Amino acid sequence: MTNAPREQGFILRDKHDNARPLMQRDANSLSPSYTRSYGFVMDHGKGSTMWDVDGHEYLDFAAGIAVLSTGHAHPKVIEAITKQAQKYVHIGATDFYCPMQVELAERLQQITPINGADSPSDKRVYFGNSGTEAIEAALKLARYRENRNYIIGFYGSFHGRSYGALSVTASKYVQRANYPYIPGGVEHVPYPGKWGSERAKDDSYDWGDVAQYIEDFVLKRKLPAKEVAAILVEPIQGEGGYVVPRDDFFPNLRSLCDRHGILLIVDEIQSGVGRTGNWWAVENTGVKADIVCTAKGLGSGFPISAIIAHKDVMGQWIPGAHASTFGGNPVACAAALATLDVIEEEGLLAHAAALGNYGIGRLSEFMKSHPSMVRVDGRGLMIGIEFLTADGKPAAKFRDEVVDHAFLHGLVTLACGASTLRICPPLVIRHDEFERGLDIIERVISHCEEMYYDVQA
Repeated sequence: MTNAPREQGFILRDKHDNARPLMQRDANSLSPSYTRSYGFVMDHGKGSTMWDVDGHEYLDFAAGIAVLSTGHAHPKVIEAITKQAQKYVHIGATDFYCPMQVELAERLQQITPINGADSPSDKRVYFGNSGTEAIEAALKLARYRENRNYIIGFYGSFHGRSYGALSVTASKYVQRANYPYIPGGVEHVPYPGKWGSERAKDDSYDWGDVAQYIEDFVLKRKLPAKEVAAILVEPIQGEGGYVVPRDDFFPNLRSLCDRHGILLIVDEIQSGVGRTGNWWAVENTGVKADIVCTAKGLGSGFPISAIIAHKDVMGQWIPGAHASTFGGNPVACAAALATLDVIEEEGLLAHAAALGNYGIGRLSEFMKSHPSMVRVDGRGLMIGIEFLTADGKPAAKFRDEVVDHAFLHGLVTLACGASTLRICPPLVIRHDEFERGLDIIERVISHCEEMYYDVQA
């Protein structure tokens, strides 16, 4: 364990005169439900670089939890925000027309593949403020059909913290403790990815054909298919550990939904808006969803979310069936439009795909000589590194040491899953910056193995 100074149990850099009092004020004023990773106190950022309040410089491999698609303070995003703010910052689009909402909706119609939609005009868009709100809207929309109340979700999933989204979440028990499910019911099934920390060290275990499992055991023995509204799934599990499913999973799931009239909802809140090298991670599977949920990366840090669905699905809603005072705020819409422009104009889809291939290849080669690592997985700039102890158990403490030491070496990262380190930098990160960040990760893993690997995690 590192001997770095600590405040409230979180490590600090050696120079921390400004960070420490802020952390103390935080503890005295904010909810204890907030989690903190280490003593990083933000001052400012530019591109993929950040500085804390004590002047330390960092490379950003977290992007505000995969939010800052265009990095910190991208000039085109700042310009769009400023221009719109100087005109008006709010109109209440539940009651009045907002040009920025229309423009953003039209862009999302163009870039979002939806099942059965042959043209952009076959799709409709609803705006909210957060990923949780997008999930809530999607669940309400799916259950709007008469007598279809049940939702099928997946173990390891994370969809948000409000009651509906939380009912389908099954990532960590602490997130669900003391909160009941939504009325009507949720059924969880295994996610067909590969978790080395929970199974064989060679990562050979997988769950098989989960779509067939749903067909044979859930729909035939527990839930009538005609009462199931939707299956909600992440194309890549985020908080669950950056887990990519087996290749046949989504095609089989699509077929299952089509047979029984069940809506397929994909949670693209962390994986969408170009992070995996396509606009949406589900595009890597060749499958189109009935409802796509997006948030995080859409606004480059401004709170905005959306669901995109076929017009026949969203057309079931009547005026007043669902709405949001702040959803699709005009300034947030301006930030989102600028974000989409930057991704297109700067070729960030291809850039993310190329960097991802390089990073996964490099880390997979590095893993061969480093026994703490059991899995390197992901797509584009959504990469997970999973760690095991010497006796094959999830190495959560080891992973946390890697995260802490990376911070002390000027790299901001985040944990996820049981024992996974996630890599999700801004899409604008340069190749040399990405290489430098991987250098730090590899150096830190080697150091932590020398001092820690034989200690039980």
